[in-house]
Amino acid sequence: MNIDEAIAKITKDTTEVIEVEELKEILKKDEKVAYVGFEPSGKVHLGHALTVKRMIALRDAGFKIKIFVANLHGFLNGKGTLKELNEIADYNIKCFKALGLDENTEYILGSDRITFEYMSDVFKAAQFTTISRAQRSMAQVSRDSENHNVAEALYPIMQAMDIHDLGVDVAVGGMEQRK
Repeated sequence: MNIDEAIAKITKDTTEVIEVEELKEILKKDEKVAYVGFEPSGKVHLGHALTVKRMIALRDAGFKIKIFVANLHGFLNGKGTLKELNEIADYNIKCFKALGLDENTEYILGSDRITFEYMSDVFKAAQFTTISRAQRSMAQVSRDSENHNVAEALYPIMQAMDIHDLGVDVAVGGMEQRK
């Protein structure tokens, strides 16, 4: 598949692609990684299936796929206990595999990545993140936009660190992820 065909397949039915020219350059690389994060907070639905379809298009264009199952992030966001979220994460992974994301796909559980180095990076990033900026992001991922807790402020910082630390070339997300 040539670059123009890959771009057409990857961007089909997307609302927005930031930096198409950068995507063209990434497609020229021998090794490239595409990522999407899911918070395991419920049943797999049509929105998940659409995202899986996008990840399959990226895989078909030569990307290694990394699916980040954000169980710890869901815990910080008040979506359940870690035990409950781990059970949902296992179910989600089985569903994503059944939808076609098995080949050349790495599944990463958020809680498995917590190390001293990771948390040190989160804390460093927190030092450069204003409360105002964190609040804009928190409003997109939290159910309660009136009364945030400190744990919710860590969520968007951890999300940015995850993308950075996983060596991601292309991050896929919904419009709510833009902030």
